[in-house]
Amino acid sequence: MIRLTALCVALSGAAFLTGCDAVEGGAALSFLDAGQDTNPALISAPLAGGDITVSGPEGYCIDATTLRSTNSGGFAALASCRILSGGEAGPIVEPGLLTVTVSRATGDAPTPAVLAIALNTDLLREAELSSVNAGQMATGGEAAFDGSDARHWRGAFVLGNRLIGLALYAPEGSPLVGAQGAAFLNTVSSRIRASSRAGEARADAPQSMTDPATRRLSRLFGTNDLQ
Repeated sequence: MIRLTALCVALSGAAFLTGCDAVEGGAALSFLDAGQDTNPALISAPLAGGDITVSGPEGYCIDATTLRSTNSGGFAALASCRILSGGEAGPIVEPGLLTVTVSRATGDAPTPAVLAIALNTDLLREAELSSVNAGQMATGGEAAFDGSDARHWRGAFVLGNRLIGLALYAPEGSPLVGAQGAAFLNTVSSRIRASSRAGEARADAPQSMTDPATRRLSRLFGTNDLQ
């Protein structure tokens, strides 16, 4: 059965990099099995003291039990509304798991290439989209849930004084593993930009990362923001 709560029991600021590995009883979750247990699903949710509002495309909801929010950051996990509700609500959509991590921005957002280096994986391709630069990572997605593809998408952008990191995992062979996954990240990023009250002064800042990768990432995704 799906229990998104278990995906992020030990959430920290590093969840953006670790992928919030999903384990329950020592094994990866069976993400495609809705089962009888369901979790509260939300259409949208505020993070970072209300400055950032997260919502998914139609058919995707936030698992309320994964929400973590402080004045400076937060975390949310999104999945199919139908799966979260045990088939009781929402249209049928491609199964997928999206994590959103918010922390203080201390500089520009890391590029997909920098994220790949930090994750010790290869960057298969990059998509420069209207709301986020997304990168397809070669490995790491296989730990998200039973049957998830090793390839997954990640992206990051700065909005006001907040850094928003996105990671999308999907089953093997899913369209979300391919170009559709990059479009999914762009849609979520657009919705966050449009609905959040965070200052827009830095929203169009370059997405490059000027500091050395290791030092910058340790600062951007430190655990203090989510404690």
